[in-house]
Amino acid sequence: MVSSPAPRVPDLHKSAFWIYGVTAMVMREPLGIVLRHASGAGWSDAAVRLEALRTLIVLLLMSKQFLASGIYFDRVYIQPESGERFPRRSYPMDFLFGMGALLVAVGASTVVASTTTIFDAVTGVMLLSNVIWLGAATAAGHSTTSRIMPAAILDLIVLGICAGAYFLLGSLIAYAVLLGLLGFQMVRLIRGYNEA
Repeated sequence: MVSSPAPRVPDLHKSAFWIYGVTAMVMREPLGIVLRHASGAGWSDAAVRLEALRTLIVLLLMSKQFLASGIYFDRVYIQPESGERFPRRSYPMDFLFGMGALLVAVGASTVVASTTTIFDAVTGVMLLSNVIWLGAATAAGHSTTSRIMPAAILDLIVLGICAGAYFLLGSLIAYAVLLGLLGFQMVRLIRGYNEA
């Protein structure tokens, strides 16, 4: 009986432990805020629940960003046939847009306890980051737009749904909807990763 060869291990796997470290460092602050506030006010406090929801949102936004970036760079730059499939591409541009999106997520992690709308604004910018990246790649004539467009469209839909929920039903419901939609996006990314 002949066994099939093991599938290629993407370079994304080699970065996993580094990514864990970065995520742990970034999440230390919002987790500390939530746990300190909860230890004093209790989990029944509305502000504690709001901070906990925001912290989960930041964690999912960062996880989605890391996974999506890893898959993108693997498919567009690392796979052997990637140069033929994407003849017009720019590693520096893609890297900078990915780094920018990560920094926006890090920014959101610093304002989970804010009583203003800054967290909502930063989260909105995060959801627009793929749209901005798509616009830049399109303007530069890159052949990678087909890889960026589905995520950009989905993020725009998520932003629209959450903005509607925010204005009609309030921030807590909008955050819960956003968590569900981010979870859906993660499942979609995982399926896409496993299929290729």
